Amino acid sequence: MALRYTRELVAKQGAVNDALTLEMQELFTKAEFADLLFSVGYHIGMQYIGKAMHWDDACPVPWLNDGAQPTD
Repeated sequence: MALRYTRELVAKQGAVNDALTLEMQELFTKAEFADLLFSVGYHIGMQYIGKAMHWDDACPVPWLNDGAQPTD
């Protein structure tokens, strides 16, 4: 169910069907539902942050900019 909800959330860009949201809230505790939404949002957001960090060598981690692996 969490995977179904997440796919719907991403596909609809956050405009998930109300009935599906209510079903999720019946199956999960408030904390579990909040954790799911935070996790999805974090991972989606980090994809964009990761792209932005590598734009124009803005990433602060030198070995990532060079495409090399850490030596330690």
